[in-house]
Amino acid sequence: MNTADSRPVVAITIGDAAGIGPEIVVKSLLSRHVYELARPLVIGALPAMRQTLALLKTRVALKQIGTASDVSGEFGTIDVLDLANLSVSDLHYGRVSASCGKAAMEFIQVAAKMAMNHEARAIVTAPINKEATLLGGYEDVGHLEFLARLTGSSEYATMLISGVLRAVHLTTHHPLIEACRLVTKDRILRRLKLTDNSFKQWGFDQPRIGVAALNPHGGEAGLMGKEEIDEIAPAVKEAASLGIDARGPFPADSIYNRAIAGEFDAILAMYHDQGHIPIKVFGFANSVSVALGLPFVRTSVDHGTAFDIAGKGVADARGMEEAIKVAVSLSERRRLV
Repeated sequence: MNTADSRPVVAITIGDAAGIGPEIVVKSLLSRHVYELARPLVIGALPAMRQTLALLKTRVALKQIGTASDVSGEFGTIDVLDLANLSVSDLHYGRVSASCGKAAMEFIQVAAKMAMNHEARAIVTAPINKEATLLGGYEDVGHLEFLARLTGSSEYATMLISGVLRAVHLTTHHPLIEACRLVTKDRILRRLKLTDNSFKQWGFDQPRIGVAALNPHGGEAGLMGKEEIDEIAPAVKEAASLGIDARGPFPADSIYNRAIAGEFDAILAMYHDQGHIPIKVFGFANSVSVALGLPFVRTSVDHGTAFDIAGKGVADARGMEEAIKVAVSLSERRRLV
């Protein structure tokens, strides 16, 4: 094992305490390998953590810490920064509540501040519930939008990873009819620049970006839609003129197989499901969400709060463990360009 000083502190938020967030956080920290890579620091509320340990019947110890410098990263002990923003009476598995929604956003805010202050090398987030965060007074669509607002980041995107497959999204949380209207040359070019820059920060000398078409068969020369001709192809051409290795648009039903075969480092998907479905079919349990455009590394599990199974002790924590590993890997590779 590395010395404690050489392992990065990774801030891990527990998400909505009424969901499976605390459970998958605890389960992921039962892995000795996680502690070989990092010093995990859980940002949460002690009542939720104690409830989770009781649910899982584990003898892991909880250690309340005051600052990141107190994190020991000792396997068998979970270091917790308790925000004291939830009580036992607030904790009801599977129930949407303002208190849990508000607390979940406060966990994220503290983790982001630690990352910006270089107290933590990266942050990893457990899932939040949009309805609960709205009740708690937050109107941000999700984690990424909230983090972008906190950090003043104007250009940002979601990327999903599962093994060798990586999908960057042009749009995410928009109705499909609106997402199609957002397929514009300007937006695509900005997203290609962001993807290229992000991958170069992670050590890719010349990232290879495959661009997915919007319409079936890539539009069939305009017979099935003209977005490829009017918006996507011109954006790819301009990106190439700037030295970005972007190619396409290619039909979405075949481009992912080409990426799996090693032709592309990342795919630019035009809308939410065009990126999410291939990733989740390829490897749902190990899929991870990565934020592009933030001043620090942030990863997350690629699933929701799962209120239907919360409190049953059956949640799969492989995604959370993978998110921690990816966060460490990217933070160690990250460089300014």
